[in-house]
Amino acid sequence: MINQLTRRDFLRASALVSAPLLSSGLIARRASAQEPQKRWFKGNLHMHNQWSDGEPLPEWAIDWYKSRGYNFVCPSDHNCFQSDELHFVSFKSKPTVTPEIKKAFQGETSLWKPMQCEEVPANKLTPEVVKQAQDRFGEDSVQTRTVGDKTFVRMKTFDELVDQFVEPDKFLMIPGYEQTGGCVDGRAVHMNFIGVRKTFAYIKKIEEPAEELRQTFAKGAELYSEAPYLFTANHPMWKFYDYGPAALMANPQIRLFELINNGIHRDYKRRMDLWQPEQFWDVVNAWRATNDQPLLLGMGSDDRHNYDGESKGWTMVRSATLEQNALFDAILSGDMYPSNGLDFEEISFDGKTLNVKIDVKEEGAYKIVFVGTKKGYDPTCKIVEVAASETNPERKVESYSDEIGIVLETVDGTEGSYTLKPDDLYVRAKIYKADDDPSLGWKTKPAAWTQPWR
Repeated sequence: MINQLTRRDFLRASALVSAPLLSSGLIARRASAQEPQKRWFKGNLHMHNQWSDGEPLPEWAIDWYKSRGYNFVCPSDHNCFQSDELHFVSFKSKPTVTPEIKKAFQGETSLWKPMQCEEVPANKLTPEVVKQAQDRFGEDSVQTRTVGDKTFVRMKTFDELVDQFVEPDKFLMIPGYEQTGGCVDGRAVHMNFIGVRKTFAYIKKIEEPAEELRQTFAKGAELYSEAPYLFTANHPMWKFYDYGPAALMANPQIRLFELINNGIHRDYKRRMDLWQPEQFWDVVNAWRATNDQPLLLGMGSDDRHNYDGESKGWTMVRSATLEQNALFDAILSGDMYPSNGLDFEEISFDGKTLNVKIDVKEEGAYKIVFVGTKKGYDPTCKIVEVAASETNPERKVESYSDEIGIVLETVDGTEGSYTLKPDDLYVRAKIYKADDDPSLGWKTKPAAWTQPWR
């Protein structure tokens, strides 16, 4: 068994958070002396459908993951939960609701969304989307209603989707949502609340991403104190380096971020001379380890809107049961790994040595790199001023020393181990095919990453 929180981590984190945060599942429960056999479950906690701005109907989106062998998902639509209250307004879809329309839907529930029309041109709900679901689930599976010149489609609620898809010990749905908006200068600072059914408005008019994250985290801790939940800091590179490592260095209470799902907005061009997500991760953890704070854990997600092509990332979680709280405990204790194509057969850390073994699905040459940062590294942060252009908005991007996130050891093969040296702050492992370029960071594919250990 692995346990990400050392005693030092646990005590430090306990001092950092209040009682509501402890009840919110932000600190992993201590493992019992005798635990049942654990196994790996595959999941995605960031995805979208027609409840917000995803292309398919919700049932088609859920089925897309289930039919591809996923064990759990969270339909994390923007700023909304899939409730059974009647409404017509959703993300980028705000039609005029006339008295005639209100009368036609009296007594109805859920979101009734208008199909694509001139009034709401950004709407992705087309006849092809409806037919797609009908072809999969039957002609009567989708409810539609026409009022005047508008045809509305009913979105299935979360509970209806649970009834349709959840199977004990096979497939689980977890409630949640993505809170989206932006700082005053246009930077997008997005966060997921996973395990909750009610939302609160994005906190606006905040100038700094670190403060946006702090206030949102604190508000969630206040509102969601009744049951465990997860808080994730999403895609720091989107739209274009919108928040840097300093934002999470200033918020040690945030334990999870998306290592995979760090694309640049389609209108902008990625800059290899600026920090990449793996360096982002190492910068934060070098700081946290130096300052005796809980380490930042990496997640893999798909953030899927368009369902063409295969998955770009997911999270594997090791748990004894496919139950929400058991998965949350495993995630927060670091018993998980992000992947975009490779699997670990084993990950173990005994307090000193990290051991990994690749679960080989196809023949070939593999490599394991152990990455970490040494004590006494150069913590200097410089600011790179990026001028606005056709390929990017204006940004001030943090730049850090190459002494952070160095390769400690490389192993050729499918098994390897690394024993922490006295001057190591932490260690993590990455696995990839030998003919791939590890300098691509999270873009290396196929690959997988362990969590950091100390």
